[in-house]
Amino acid sequence: MKPKITYLMRGIACLLVSIMCITFLVPTASALDIRAASAFVMDAQTGECLYEYNGDVARVPASMTKVLTAYIVYQELEKGTLSWDTPISISHNVAVKSRDSSYPMAVPLTEGKTYTVDTLMHLIMIPSASASCIAMAEHISGSESAFVERMNQTAKTLGLSATYYNCHGARVNYITPRSQAMLTRRFLEDYPDILRITSKSGVSFNGKWYNNTNHLLNTMEPYEGLDGFKTGTISQAGYCVTTTAERNGRRVISVVMKSTSDAQRFQDSRQLLDYGFAEIAKRDASRQTTALAIIAQPNEVRPFEPFQVTAQLTGVSAPYITNAQWYVNDEPVAGYGNSYFQVTNGKTTTLEYTLDTLETTTAQIRLSLTMPDGTTRSVQTELQVAPVELNLDASLNLERADIYPGKVVTIRADVTSTANLPEITVPVQWELNGDMVLDAPQSVTLQNGYGTVDFDWIAPQDGRYELTVYIGNEQISETQLKADLRVA
Repeated sequence: MKPKITYLMRGIACLLVSIMCITFLVPTASALDIRAASAFVMDAQTGECLYEYNGDVARVPASMTKVLTAYIVYQELEKGTLSWDTPISISHNVAVKSRDSSYPMAVPLTEGKTYTVDTLMHLIMIPSASASCIAMAEHISGSESAFVERMNQTAKTLGLSATYYNCHGARVNYITPRSQAMLTRRFLEDYPDILRITSKSGVSFNGKWYNNTNHLLNTMEPYEGLDGFKTGTISQAGYCVTTTAERNGRRVISVVMKSTSDAQRFQDSRQLLDYGFAEIAKRDASRQTTALAIIAQPNEVRPFEPFQVTAQLTGVSAPYITNAQWYVNDEPVAGYGNSYFQVTNGKTTTLEYTLDTLETTTAQIRLSLTMPDGTTRSVQTELQVAPVELNLDASLNLERADIYPGKVVTIRADVTSTANLPEITVPVQWELNGDMVLDAPQSVTLQNGYGTVDFDWIAPQDGRYELTVYIGNEQISETQLKADLRVA
């Protein structure tokens, strides 16, 4: 018997990738007493670890291997290279192994006959037919060995700690409980249709009824909200099962590896699912009471000079994971968003930012936390932006002195600034006889204090025209240029 959860908890930082999960020190749950060598419980919405015991120990998954095989089949369905009605021909190799008891479950397939993808997927995920996996592997990749190469590449792409030598699990493969939970979560996110299959209590094939090996769906007392996922059993693996259930819009994923018996793995899983839902309820309640406040900010900011704003989180009764994002003027700040932001009471987070524009007099700064149900907790502050003295100097130059009706004349404004800034964009407004020219350039970029902007003017009928150019705005010491243009 393994120690109770009170003595098992360890705080472990999980992989910081799109599919990672974060482990907290889990509160005491003295009633939880599992027999498995490893266990892992995950919040499917957030990816956070709700409980783990030996969660990063690589173990033999047995037929839980079929989860990755099925995932790759769904990839092919998504690409259109397969459909549910695609006929899969059964080779001699597959036909022989489908009757070999060392490839459980032995569900006989007829050599030379074809079965649809839908039929084989039901056999793979419900009675756990190993030869059906080989049939799909041969069809997709040409051979099981080539398919296994794809499995290992897919595992690497998904960030899993896993090594596969076969596509079915009747022989040894390796994966950690954490990675098995991560794979299951990714499967449910990418292809939720899989629950259409895994939720069934059994399947009829060739006149015979095959029970789902997940006995929480048939021979044992049903678990409320449970709709899959996959068992695994060979001598090297012991008794394994990945289960998932949904209640009130919140989903838990549980992984049990190397439990002591068929019945015990489901008892372990039932306890872990119960614990997962209870822990989610605590953390969701904590999300509701979380408050945010700005505790440090400058009185004003200056363009092109870095500044910091610090926020603090309070009212957090239980640690949890959320999506956090800093915004400036309603635009998300790159590098300051985190899908797996760890929330603890009193935690602070700081934005360091530099305004790279002269076209604003205020900066709206906001930190938002987005919860699994889509609600947000936010705090916002407004900072005044100090004017910048650029000391602009400018001159107008014409491409040619003589202007004739219908001819294109290039009018160039040369702009310089004494401010020591590597690159800035300054607004420009052009007017002819007091009317704004809308098709003229509206800005000029200064690099190391110098820039030019051109306006191609098509000379109209004969006459005199007054051109006025305004360079800058209320944030900049505005410069005004005038020129008289005569068309003759």
